[in-house]
Amino acid sequence: MPIETITKAGRRRYRWTFERVIEGSRVRKTKLLPAGISAQEADELARKWERELYVLVSGLIRPAVTIGDCVLAHVSDKHMRWKDATKRIQTLEKWKSEYSEQDALDLHEWSRRFAGYLRANRDHSGQPKRPLTDGAIRNVMAYLRAAIKYAHKIGRLEVDQTARMVIPAVNNERHHYPQRREMLEIARACGDREVRAAIRIAFYSGMRRGEIMRARVTRNGYSLADTKNGRPRIIPIHPRIAVLARRVRFTVKVKRFETEWIKARETAGHPETNFHDLRHGAASEMINAGIDLFTVGGVLGHKSVVSTKRYSHLATDRLADAVGRIGQRGPEARK
Repeated sequence: MPIETITKAGRRRYRWTFERVIEGSRVRKTKLLPAGISAQEADELARKWERELYVLVSGLIRPAVTIGDCVLAHVSDKHMRWKDATKRIQTLEKWKSEYSEQDALDLHEWSRRFAGYLRANRDHSGQPKRPLTDGAIRNVMAYLRAAIKYAHKIGRLEVDQTARMVIPAVNNERHHYPQRREMLEIARACGDREVRAAIRIAFYSGMRRGEIMRARVTRNGYSLADTKNGRPRIIPIHPRIAVLARRVRFTVKVKRFETEWIKARETAGHPETNFHDLRHGAASEMINAGIDLFTVGGVLGHKSVVSTKRYSHLATDRLADAVGRIGQRGPEARK
């Protein structure tokens, strides 16, 4: 059986090499077998591949499109449009050996095994590895799903089987709504002028960190030409940050920003507070002041009211007041 043992990245691996003359044509193909399999499993897999190749070259079946083929096409055609291109390509490359030879039309069992492997704390050879959280696993699977869908869109795949993928469900929704006092305590503990300004701006505008860094100050407010939902928006400037809007220009690097934020929140006694929580605090303040959810969603830049509904439980006082008015007649009816 054409199996040889090689060393790749310091680990023993099996490689299958096929070289035959079939139907008058010389056929040569090489594949690296999955890590961690035994010699017997390698031989069985090699025999399976050899049978499939004989049938394929004889013209009896169409070649299978692998997930690796889908990823290659997706990256080649679309990577210039991705904001997260570097991160996405690095992630896809890291797990390439796990999906490159997988049939893109046989996804259910493979995706279940793949998610289990990503979650495991040992690799195929039994060496310790860092397990991924369900959120990180979902991101990896989402990249692969997008590639498979793209292959179907451009005609490389006859059917889209991504609905059969087993992808972990993740609930990252946080329910911490910092009040003004907490925000001020963290801001006062911050030693960096720009980060301190960003803390106040986040609370009084509901903007995300990246939006604060790139927002342009205009007569109408903070102007964002490029937002998460793909639509430009204007956020009016609260009087309490008007001076900051005029005087502060952000040049701080993301790494330093994170370092200064973590230091400030711990010094202030709020180690579990995320910077993004300040955005939730802004929403909470508006709702508690009687602003309707639709308007709050407009300030936050939500494309759909579904995103804003996460704050609906904060409006319980007004809901109770509304229910209490049922059956009451207006002034004209009581006359």
